[in-house]
Amino acid sequence: MSIYNKLKKDINLIIKDKFFQNNYRKEIYNMFQVSEPPVEKFGDISTNIALVLSKILKTSPLNFANDLIKEIKKIDYVEKVKIEGPGFINLSLKKNFWIKELKEILNLKDKYGITNIGKSEKVIVEFVSANPTGPLHIGHCRGAVYGDVLSNLLSKVGYKVFKEFYINDTGGQIDKLIKSVFFRYQEIVTKKKLRIPDNLYPGDYLISIAKQLKTKYGSKLQNLDEKNSKVITKFSLKLILENIKEDLDLVGVRFDNFVSEKSLLENNKVEAVLKFLKNNKLIYQGILDKPKGKEIDDWEPKKQSLFKSTNFGDDIDRPIIKSDGTYTYFAKDIAYHFDKFQRGFQLMINVWGADHSGYIKRLTSAVSAITKNKANLSIKICQLVKVVENKKIVKMSKREGKFLSIEKVIQEVGRDVTRFIMLTRRNTEKLEFDLKQATKESKDNPVFYVQYAHARCCSILREAARNFSFH
Repeated sequence: MSIYNKLKKDINLIIKDKFFQNNYRKEIYNMFQVSEPPVEKFGDISTNIALVLSKILKTSPLNFANDLIKEIKKIDYVEKVKIEGPGFINLSLKKNFWIKELKEILNLKDKYGITNIGKSEKVIVEFVSANPTGPLHIGHCRGAVYGDVLSNLLSKVGYKVFKEFYINDTGGQIDKLIKSVFFRYQEIVTKKKLRIPDNLYPGDYLISIAKQLKTKYGSKLQNLDEKNSKVITKFSLKLILENIKEDLDLVGVRFDNFVSEKSLLENNKVEAVLKFLKNNKLIYQGILDKPKGKEIDDWEPKKQSLFKSTNFGDDIDRPIIKSDGTYTYFAKDIAYHFDKFQRGFQLMINVWGADHSGYIKRLTSAVSAITKNKANLSIKICQLVKVVENKKIVKMSKREGKFLSIEKVIQEVGRDVTRFIMLTRRNTEKLEFDLKQATKESKDNPVFYVQYAHARCCSILREAARNFSFH
């Protein structure tokens, strides 16, 4: 049991016996929080209980807080209790409590902190899911570490976690990739250095793919017809996905499953979910108003099939089939989440990059519709990672072939340091990653301080074992 849960249960017993008595309801326990205070000066633990429950007790937060702290002070491990602001209660715990907690950590080791909050409920965590158009970069690394750690924490507290990577292997970005590989392949076959067109990916990593393509097929693929295009697509995507898996392995991230967008189309998953939506009268033919001041994906001034996403909390209804009969990306995303639900997942977590934050409402509305509110989708956004070099922000663009790869980062600073730095800021805050600072042995490097503290702790334990006997 965590410190916060222990104190919350003890405070809950107080309010149940002293304040609510026969009027106590089970849901009251979930109404207040017991957590780490925002700043160190407020003590060890903070709770908003007085602010939340004073309304039910028909009194002011300060009056309730004053009455409550008289009882909290009687808890044997509480040192000090103080009211802050409009009624927050901050606590400091006794030294012997922390000593006892340290002993428990040493005794339980890896089992410390394990609970069964999740009660073995299945949860699918989808993260990274980068377009298979090139190597993973430093931005992908943040989402990879965050998703992996989140999955580990959920496992620790009793959830049955399933980690999944969604492969976006259809659409315009794949067509662009294949044309880019073919361009590099032509350069190698003809032995002529050509100017890369602006509409292609310029990254040097494509040269390696093209060389391997030439090694296997020689000069047989010089015409980009339908047959050759399929060969190049299959070959390129296989290589890139293998590289992605290698990059993920470098940062210590492994997935339980990889799901292909193409497989959803081949197995008629999109058709199935559209049939479901039509049967529930959630699709209609309409023309969206032209957006004002901002671009809306898939807008066109023609009739197209629209999903009634506004019925489920979205700002506007969303295109699901274009006027030419092709599916939108949104349609395939809905099909993927319908497939998750059919596989038995009612709790879903997606970890997305900052550039996808505008898609949250439409997808959560879709999940509500296709599961009839039986599933819960939570979307976590990871903000951008800015690479710092010589105290200046380095401009990166994957489309232009300018990025810092995960492979290079791990080579420079190592797996553990990389993972640690990715977690030094909340996922909702931007992160600056300075390669030189990450290798410094100084106070400017948070990893070094943690390692130094660990070394000091080990030294103290060694000296204690030599000079004292423990029973």
